[in-house]
Amino acid sequence: MIKKLMNNKVIKAGSWYTVTNFFTKGVTFLTLPIFTRLLSTSDYGLVNLYSSYLSIFTIVFSLDLVSSIQRGKFEFEDDFNGYVSSVLFLGTISSLFFSIIVLIFHNYFSEIFGLSNILIYILILNSYFSFVQNLVLSKFQVEYNYKKVSLITIFSSLIGVFLSIFLITRVFPERGYLGQIIGKTFPVILFGFILMIYIFSKGKKLIDLKYWKYSLLIALPLILHGVSGIINSQFDRIVINKYIGSSETGIYSFAYNVGMIIMVLWTSTNQAWVPWFFEKMEIKDYTSIKKRAKNFRDFFTIAYIFILFISPEIIKLMSDSSYWEGLYIVPFIFMSYYFNLMYSFEVNIEFYVKKTHLISIGTIFAALINVILNFIFVPLYGSVAAAITTVISNFALFVFHYLITNKILKINIFGFKFHLVSLIYVVLSTLVFIVFKGELIIRIAILFVSFWYLFKKYKNIFK
Repeated sequence: MIKKLMNNKVIKAGSWYTVTNFFTKGVTFLTLPIFTRLLSTSDYGLVNLYSSYLSIFTIVFSLDLVSSIQRGKFEFEDDFNGYVSSVLFLGTISSLFFSIIVLIFHNYFSEIFGLSNILIYILILNSYFSFVQNLVLSKFQVEYNYKKVSLITIFSSLIGVFLSIFLITRVFPERGYLGQIIGKTFPVILFGFILMIYIFSKGKKLIDLKYWKYSLLIALPLILHGVSGIINSQFDRIVINKYIGSSETGIYSFAYNVGMIIMVLWTSTNQAWVPWFFEKMEIKDYTSIKKRAKNFRDFFTIAYIFILFISPEIIKLMSDSSYWEGLYIVPFIFMSYYFNLMYSFEVNIEFYVKKTHLISIGTIFAALINVILNFIFVPLYGSVAAAITTVISNFALFVFHYLITNKILKINIFGFKFHLVSLIYVVLSTLVFIVFKGELIIRIAILFVSFWYLFKKYKNIFK
């Protein structure tokens, strides 16, 4: 049975992707102490500001054509290589068009973005080859070429880390931000160029209006959704950099990277939850769903409390004292990720009933709230306000999807009481941490009590 299970291509692919995801995120997290000591808070802020713009440029320049690849596999299975090749060429034309505009007005964009001209030029190259790499990896994923996906992702990550350290210490000691950005960009360009040649030589098709029309019909409506998602998660750094400076952006970004532990925990557990949830939805076993959802929520909450309560020690271990100011931001960042868990319960229902347009509306709605609140409060109260606005926008995202599933779709599985308990959990635990963040002994005592409660409640499951 086990052998048969492990030979299943879906299980194999899922296992490789999970290991790869944890490896790359682990490399990012474990190298935090290195880069926070090699880079000043200002340099670290510029690196993260650059990354925010890179995410937006990659989607807009390429018209988000990557999103059409997986569906295109089933629509054009007989000529899938030709489809991918044609879509890549369309993305190349689009990227070239936007790149020319940015280059013509490079001084204007440099002033708006708060990036030097050299970073604007690197950004253009990086965004295009990121699109190429993402598109080809999406092709490999849908074809279950999981080993190729994992190897490219892992090697690109490792090369980026080692090259960044070399460039910061040996080539750009006075401009460390440039060393890390070039170090991370080089493997993307290298692998992107190789993969571009591979796709064009394999597909041998550049212009096909049928393929272009199909890909654009899928991709264009999702651009706003993708950009809105990035804005909701990263716009605060742009506003902080504009009104306060790159040093504060660096401290804020570091605090967000510490919160990445909760993000990885949430995404990983949600990936395990969704297939089981869909199976139970198919047979309308709502009782089992609600019961297991409580278990899922409770175990996640204990993990949330544990990581949050030791976050001061994590911050001090991962950085020098110039970054410790981020401790005041961490609880709000953690809370915003917890609201992601709450909203995911409802949004998975929308995925199941194929109402994905509602998901886009919710993302845009949350992004607008985030942008407006950031512009109002960040100039007045600084980076703490940015973290709190993210909490508010993510909570609004949860409320939106709760109302959609319960009032419009009329699918009430989890109920108001379930989410109320979740809300009490996260608010109470976060407030307790804020009060006792400077008292290590009290925090440890609270953790012991929490684990004891979990064991008593779920001792049968543990057995």
